[in-house]
Amino acid sequence: METTPFVSIICTVFNKEPWLKKTIESFLAQKTEFSFEIILVDDASTDGSRKIIADYQASYPDLIHAFYQDENLGIAKTWVTICKEARGQFIARCDGDDFWIDPLKLQKQVDLLASRPDCKWSNTDFDIYNEHGNFVSKAGFASHTIPLADTYEKMLATRGFTMASTWVVDRDLMVEVNQELDFTTSDDTFNLQLELFQRTSLAYLDEATVAYTINQGSDSRPTDFKKLEHRFHKLLQTQVDYLDKYPNADFKEMTKILLDRTNTYEIRLSKPMESLSHIGMESVTIYFGDEENTYSEDRTMTTLLQKEDSFSIEIPKGTSVIRVDLSESPSYYSDVELRDSNGKVCSPVYSNGIITDNLFLFSEPDPQLIYDVEPEEVYQLNYKMISLDNPTAPDYIGKVFTAEMLDCQIRLKNLEVELQATKEAYNTVIHSRRWTIPTKILKFLRIRK
Repeated sequence: METTPFVSIICTVFNKEPWLKKTIESFLAQKTEFSFEIILVDDASTDGSRKIIADYQASYPDLIHAFYQDENLGIAKTWVTICKEARGQFIARCDGDDFWIDPLKLQKQVDLLASRPDCKWSNTDFDIYNEHGNFVSKAGFASHTIPLADTYEKMLATRGFTMASTWVVDRDLMVEVNQELDFTTSDDTFNLQLELFQRTSLAYLDEATVAYTINQGSDSRPTDFKKLEHRFHKLLQTQVDYLDKYPNADFKEMTKILLDRTNTYEIRLSKPMESLSHIGMESVTIYFGDEENTYSEDRTMTTLLQKEDSFSIEIPKGTSVIRVDLSESPSYYSDVELRDSNGKVCSPVYSNGIITDNLFLFSEPDPQLIYDVEPEEVYQLNYKMISLDNPTAPDYIGKVFTAEMLDCQIRLKNLEVELQATKEAYNTVIHSRRWTIPTKILKFLRIRK
């Protein structure tokens, strides 16, 4: 007789081959006092994801249920459809490139929800990993790397984050909420979170149970500026729609949140030449990760921050990851490159800024880039800062071009000085006795011929 599962783990997959095995293994590693099922759905992947799912389903036929879509429906439609297949009292969500790092994750969250009858939704803290599955940093919420939005007002005002791959949600509530989902949304979890907060409180477990994989260029972190702009406009439209949808929200609280954020941004934008003012005053710091990929002040190298610089980095033995801190203040760069000993450009596996169209934009303090490296190798770091003292000002473009023109004029003057010095040296030589006498002799010999 088949046992009805208490929790249904749902993982939606589209082209997640590099990470999928690790994700599924983390489900299988769960230790619980209750039964659970694993639901894997492939949204018409074009890589090897479907075969991985089929192989695991064949190995665990009583535990894993596989679904395959012949055409790509997108994450929103796929999620709404697959939740109806869940048989558990709770649904646990995990994206196909994240994975669980605590074998007691489900048990802890179920116990937490049992102790909180006012809550039908739970989440946890998380660690950050790069796309190669290597550890980057601990406890994203506790470290304030990404703020936790734990109310409807925070979520709507800040486009907040609860980390969907940590969710455990009442199954009936999830199905109800799914009916409100706009399939054209740029982020299905944003809408789902807003709906959940309207219906229940969030029970938060202050422990990292999930590895959040940062993929540069993914839907949530596009590198193309047009895609990024489109995403932001769609999120704004969602915010505006929800102002009308739930008019009884605490607008005073949301206004306070927005006023505080606006004040913070205006202070930053009002600082003249903010991105250049700390040149020569701050340092670029390289942190060398240890065997566990953690950083400390004991394993660093520093160099004075310049407008433009290039320097070598010798990687110590036992180091496979480095963190580059570009100053301590918000700053902006037209170019940041890390090259290995063969001249190959290394792509960052994590950044707390926006990388788009070869621009590196850090609007928050302590700009950071994290790279995978080879131990005992020598790398070359190049960077060039640009000034964005007030990018919203009407004369901003003019300022940028003026600064570049002045820089060109300075270089031109230096070339003129060098040219004049060359002319003077040339004239000195051709008018000297050592030059004029041989010249006269040569002219005389040519005439004789």
